[in-house]
Amino acid sequence: MRPDKWLSEVEARARTAGHFRVQDLINLMKASEIPISRATLYRAVNKLLKAGKIMQVSSARERYFEFVNEQTHYHFRCKNCGRVVEFFFADIEKSIRESAKKLAVLLTEQNLVIEGFCNRCYRRKNAGRKRLDRK
Repeated sequence: MRPDKWLSEVEARARTAGHFRVQDLINLMKASEIPISRATLYRAVNKLLKAGKIMQVSSARERYFEFVNEQTHYHFRCKNCGRVVEFFFADIEKSIRESAKKLAVLLTEQNLVIEGFCNRCYRRKNAGRKRLDRK
């Protein structure tokens, strides 16, 4: 397969994955019966990064990626199971804008990842205790 064909195949699979790791793409390609080496997949991901089509959303443990979109959002990642949840709160966005103004800086991009434990992992870790409250 030609390199540009690999890139389009990887991009098509990655778009369906939401937040993805390279291993997730390897699994998707295998499930689609498209033989691709790990090295070729990493090259394709790097090309998508350089082209500005995807961005890295990292944690201390793993590298995740997602496709860039114009809608501002933030991420919560569970430190136990790795689940990623996108969210948006206008108050956070307002605070970021006000901070930029006070600092006299121009924001060109932002990447907020909050880590903790999702409710399911918290309950498992603290069996017998109440679930996390949602206010």
